[in-house]
Amino acid sequence: MTIVTVTVAVTVGLLVGPWLRTAIFANRLPRGDPARRHCPHCSRLVLASGDLGIVGPVALSGRCPSCRRRVGAPPAVIEVVSAGVLGLLALRVHPLLVLAALGVVAAAGIVLVAIDATTRRLPDAVLAPTLVVVLVLLVVAGIVDHRPSELVGALSGGAAAFAGYSLLALVTAGLGFGDCKLAALLGLVLGWFGWEALAAGVTLGFVLAALYLLGRMITGRFSPSEQIPLAPFMLVGAFTVLLVAA
Repeated sequence: MTIVTVTVAVTVGLLVGPWLRTAIFANRLPRGDPARRHCPHCSRLVLASGDLGIVGPVALSGRCPSCRRRVGAPPAVIEVVSAGVLGLLALRVHPLLVLAALGVVAAAGIVLVAIDATTRRLPDAVLAPTLVVVLVLLVVAGIVDHRPSELVGALSGGAAAFAGYSLLALVTAGLGFGDCKLAALLGLVLGWFGWEALAAGVTLGFVLAALYLLGRMITGRFSPSEQIPLAPFMLVGAFTVLLVAA
């Protein structure tokens, strides 16, 4: 059963890769700008549009079909990362509904890391639907699989992580409200596995960010006004703990 689950997870990761590319291309913009559909170099329409918004994925080549300049990640990078992360989760996480919830977080996380690393923002267009889907999946998992304590832990973890980050955001210039919403999302899935997992996941994220800053200071590339992207460290820390806790 595990082999089948991993195979399906890897396949899903490969299939959703082009759509993750699309989400990155459309949302990797300064705050307040509308979703991108045209090549930033030649203004050629890259994404098809319709009544429901964006309906066509960015080419797997990651290049504009007209001017051939890069508008996305190199070929296969997003697909391989997505397949690898989902495959690892499938090896470790059960039941299937919880695996599905973590898979949704992982897919959204890939998009958020790519956007935050370049624009220092975490768009609601990605965070909001992810939060709703993950919450629904965990609630259903708690009911169907008779895991009320895990469900309570997830809800409490999400609330605690959001409250903690919100408090830090009030006193720290380096934290934004997007980081608080991402903390709520990660708190949901970490809290499912217990308060120890929640504490470890949050702490590891801060440790990784601190190590990154230390590295930049040692190499002389740190600026006091620099705003580092926290999403990559938050997500890597959380998923490292999740793979162990599961």
